Amino acid sequence: MSEGGVVASRAAATPGPRIVMARAAKQRERILDAAEVCFIQHGFHAASMAGIAQTAEMSAGLIYRYFDNKAAIVKAIIERHLESEHYKKIGQLHSAEDVSRSILGTFDSWRRRDDPKMNPVLMIELAAESTRDPEIARAVRTKDSAFEPSITALVRRVARARGVKLTAVAARSRAMVLQCLVEGLAMRVVRDPKLQRATLKPALEAVVAVLMS
Repeated sequence: MSEGGVVASRAAATPGPRIVMARAAKQRERILDAAEVCFIQHGFHAASMAGIAQTAEMSAGLIYRYFDNKAAIVKAIIERHLESEHYKKIGQLHSAEDVSRSILGTFDSWRRRDDPKMNPVLMIELAAESTRDPEIARAVRTKDSAFEPSITALVRRVARARGVKLTAVAARSRAMVLQCLVEGLAMRVVRDPKLQRATLKPALEAVVAVLMS
């Protein structure tokens, strides 16, 4: 084979930038999935980089190519939550009934534990770790800051559909209470796994209706 042919063959065998980026993104997702499993099962402190590597079925050295430390993984998990379908659906809610159904759907998913990205134990672990690690605390606050406008807009949108015009201050206050309600529900699911949807539904609908009027 001529020298030109060898060069061309090597070039053809070298993956392009898009393929390299896609592979890197897939590896990052694999690491984050494994980290979430470890954090849920063992907690942030007990979960180690070696344990995450074992769960991801890759070497710890490879993980360090993508994340400098465990805190960096936690921040990436928080950022990924903001990009999840759960948050994107907020813009599709237009009534108090929509909001109640969405919260109940989240409650059902939490009880089934079928979505590791929306696991109540992971949420509680994130909150607890933010009290100990300033870097993670900043990441959690950044998430809240990014999420708050969407919730506030939701409250104003639903209230307007009901003929109520809320001030910006009132809408933000009600959005905060709505967030407290959902976050508290995560705690309740963990502490009371026998809590039934039928028990929660009427009270939740009544509270949401008040917040949105």
